[in-house]
Amino acid sequence: MRFPILCVLALALGSTGLAHGETLRFASGYPPNSVAEDAVKKYIDVLEEQTDDELTAKLYSLTLLNLKETSAGVRDGMADAGIVLFPYFAAEYPRINMLAETSMLLNSGEEDPDKAGLIFTGAFSEFLFLHCPQCDREMAGQNQVFLGSASTPTLPLLCNTPVKSLEDLAGKRLRSGGAQWSRWAESVGATPLSMSVNEIYEGLDQGVVDCTIQTTTELSIFRLDEVASDITLGVPGGVFGGSGVNNMNRDRWAALSDSQRRAVLRASATLAAEAAWGYDSLGERNLRQAREQGIQVHEAGADLKQATREFIDQDVQAIAGNYRERHDVQDAAEMIAAFRPLLQRWATLIQDVESPDQLADLYWTEVFSKVDPSTYGQ
Repeated sequence: MRFPILCVLALALGSTGLAHGETLRFASGYPPNSVAEDAVKKYIDVLEEQTDDELTAKLYSLTLLNLKETSAGVRDGMADAGIVLFPYFAAEYPRINMLAETSMLLNSGEEDPDKAGLIFTGAFSEFLFLHCPQCDREMAGQNQVFLGSASTPTLPLLCNTPVKSLEDLAGKRLRSGGAQWSRWAESVGATPLSMSVNEIYEGLDQGVVDCTIQTTTELSIFRLDEVASDITLGVPGGVFGGSGVNNMNRDRWAALSDSQRRAVLRASATLAAEAAWGYDSLGERNLRQAREQGIQVHEAGADLKQATREFIDQDVQAIAGNYRERHDVQDAAEMIAAFRPLLQRWATLIQDVESPDQLADLYWTEVFSKVDPSTYGQ
């Protein structure tokens, strides 16, 4: 009778928690050798180090779930964790998407747009972890736990014609990847166009669009350096920051011990830092190479910057109104008002950071370490 009892005990342990050396399935909709994949590999290294190899993760790049499938896949347990881009799922994450849509505040004149992605990553993660129980309820509705974000660098204009002033932008056709940038385009006299990222190369090459509102990382990722002749810095600004870099299935999270959850949080701070730093570094490198290739780099004129600042001040109210009306976020204005000071706080915190390791330590000290693993996501 002894052997069956041991078998039953083993089965019970396996169904209620993670056994020694168990592997989490991590789904990435990004390709191999990308910034995202490199960041996840660092996450895995730290996770193993923090748990003495008790817990690890296996990365599935474009083989388990794509970016549009990841939210539902993590929710339903097809993957234990994955990278979720919240704007793909407007109805599921209204409050989280509203906050992501405010990223142009980084270009309002109050914060230095340099290292904007690092700033927004810190502020966005801090708000969702520590100041937004409503956001956690949105995550719970999708059977997920938020474990950090990452942001792109600031967005300039990549064009096939010189753009420096308001007059230069009048009537121009701009590809926009978000509602806030479409509203900005209209406010400066341009025409926003919706176009998938895979169509931008041909659009710029054939003159279907005059500019795309895109980070300089895309110059190499989508080979836009072959079709863009001009880059305008300083406008429109903002970052793509609406990401969950390690959203975890809520049941899987609950099966972890407190010490394992703390290790996941520590590793997630590294993942957020590596992703944000990686995109920022790639953007800077691409800009240098663009100049070397003969692409003309312009600074937006004073009139264009002023018009952008005026737009941002007005658009904050529009964002709150839109989410109240379309998604019933009745506390929209209050949430944005509470979030805004965090951007200023992180603009100060980030000033002396000189490496991704320092950034990871900063994210851990200021945010991730303050999350209680015994109660968070329970």
